[in-house]
Amino acid sequence: MTHIKSPLALEFAGFWRRFGAFIIDDIIISLTSLAFVPVHWFEIPVFWNIDSLSGIWWLVAPVSAFTNVLSLSVMVAYFVFFWYWRGQTIGMMAAQIKVIRTDGSGVSLGNSLIRFAGLILASLPLGLGLFWIACDRRRQGWHDKMADTVVVKLPKPPEVTAPQAT
Repeated sequence: MTHIKSPLALEFAGFWRRFGAFIIDDIIISLTSLAFVPVHWFEIPVFWNIDSLSGIWWLVAPVSAFTNVLSLSVMVAYFVFFWYWRGQTIGMMAAQIKVIRTDGSGVSLGNSLIRFAGLILASLPLGLGLFWIACDRRRQGWHDKMADTVVVKLPKPPEVTAPQAT
């Protein structure tokens, strides 16, 4: 028989840990988008040189719109898939945090979609809905409140000791 020294308790993940996880996710999404959408590489010089747009704007605009939709699709698929599948994106795995429902259950596909839509809405007013995480008692951003989720730190494995012989 073994004894567990400390009980397991979930602690809400704070703003900076979540922000670090998001930076990792953002790098992964950016690299993935660049790999699948190389036409972005050719837009940069055209975008900054207004005179060059006069003859080919009708070519650049549809390609740019398509690549932006494709990039957004990659981002939606990444977040929604990982939140639904594991409750963690790759960045969240690195930061050892996980998104769960407020009742402790896993995140459904519907919650993942609502959470992503909420993430966009929380970003719109100068990121106020994301900075809300730092002020909230449960460290919930607006997107968490909309999807009924919280982000928690993963507990360290409990120390297990063998019983002392008497």
